[in-house]
Amino acid sequence: MAERPDLEYWVPKLAGELVGRAITGLRVAKPVVVRQAVSGELDELARGTAIQSVARRGNFVHLHLGGPRELELVISPMLAGRFELAEIGSKARKELAVAFELDDGRELRYRDEVSMGKVYVLPAGDFSQAVGFERVGLDILDPEVFTFEAFAGLADKRRDQVRVFLMDKSAIDCLGNAYADEVLFAAGIHPKTWVRKLSQTDLERLHRAIIDVTREAAAIIVKEKPALDVKLRDFLKVRNRHKQPCPSCGTAIRKAGVRGYDSFFCPSCQPETRKSSIVDWRKTKR
Repeated sequence: MAERPDLEYWVPKLAGELVGRAITGLRVAKPVVVRQAVSGELDELARGTAIQSVARRGNFVHLHLGGPRELELVISPMLAGRFELAEIGSKARKELAVAFELDDGRELRYRDEVSMGKVYVLPAGDFSQAVGFERVGLDILDPEVFTFEAFAGLADKRRDQVRVFLMDKSAIDCLGNAYADEVLFAAGIHPKTWVRKLSQTDLERLHRAIIDVTREAAAIIVKEKPALDVKLRDFLKVRNRHKQPCPSCGTAIRKAGVRGYDSFFCPSCQPETRKSSIVDWRKTKR
């Protein structure tokens, strides 16, 4: 999914390129990703509108369209969604889902290799059909919102494993597979640890790690200025580094399944604390 560091770069970049541009046409290559809650032909509805704002809410990218009619365009990139700005008529990649033609000769392309993302076309001011848009968690980069007290209050209500908690977008805005692993590594907490077993000190480290990892990753991405369709991940310390040496202690990075998702961690820096565990992660070949 698009995670907070990615969106900290994508959204301002898209805003700078798109605000004030008029939409002159629209092509849908993958109808399965489109959710239209406004009656009429989509191309006719979009044509002639102007992009008045681009904003982020949770892991959604929200474009407000004005002009002869007002519409809300809400895009949820999910697992594999990518944005691209290209010249109209240039060769499009096979994973193209929707293209919005602009009045400057370019088009905004939304690509989705696995068609898991969604492009919602909604009436002005009505987001009820965009699943999850109105229910987002604490903004982890807002110091007035993401206080330790607020975070600890959320944790106190959880009865699941810590990695599942971190990836709950209705609780925390917003982490996915990559940065959940990075945060847990920074905090020294095993991904299978139950939230109710975390001590006050654990929660304090975890709260600090969420903020620090997110800010540092966002700063790296903004500095590197990757293409819009690139998710920069080469600086991550444990994610997708299975069997490579831990950057802190040299132990081989391990991989474990947590509720259907692969999690990467260092078994020495993030020791398993569950008494019921039958796996010694420092010795296993996984």
